[in-house]
Amino acid sequence: MSRNRRAGFTLLEVMIAMAILSVSLVGLYLTTGRAIRISMHARAMTQATFLCRQKMAEIQNEFVTEGFKDDAGSKEDRGDFPDPAFKQFRYVTVIEKIRLPATDQLQSAATKMLQDKQTAAGKDKPSASSSSSSGSNMASGMSGMLGPVKDMLEQGIRRVTVKVLWDEPGLPDQQIEVVAFFTDVRKAPLTL
Repeated sequence: MSRNRRAGFTLLEVMIAMAILSVSLVGLYLTTGRAIRISMHARAMTQATFLCRQKMAEIQNEFVTEGFKDDAGSKEDRGDFPDPAFKQFRYVTVIEKIRLPATDQLQSAATKMLQDKQTAAGKDKPSASSSSSSGSNMASGMSGMLGPVKDMLEQGIRRVTVKVLWDEPGLPDQQIEVVAFFTDVRKAPLTL
């Protein structure tokens, strides 16, 4: 009878083997599930990136053919992508006219920059009084040009923001955002 006992596995050995196998299978299942979720997220991010690039290219093509349409502050557009393969994605585009600081702030910054430059140059030269008067004349001459330059830049540059949004199981409210600046020389005044 002692030979029959040694020939097979005991119930305890089988139970221990089953426990080890079940722990291993649960770990494998969890790892596989995470890998699938990460793969799905990476795929969604790639699709969103391409959709964002597509939307930005559409806006750029519109600017090239028609120029800037809006002279007001900003224009926002929301929607879904028409392709049924991308039904989980939606987009938001914002086209804004840029706003530069007020002309007096630009003038004071330009004046300060010229004065600092002259002060640094004046340390090297013994007589700085003649250069300071020419520097103030230069600053006043520049200040007359800052207004038209500011207007030209504000008319000819647009800030475009494209957001692509989507939801994933367990990860709601995902988004990717791209910002670009476009110029339209047709909007810039030709005379200063």
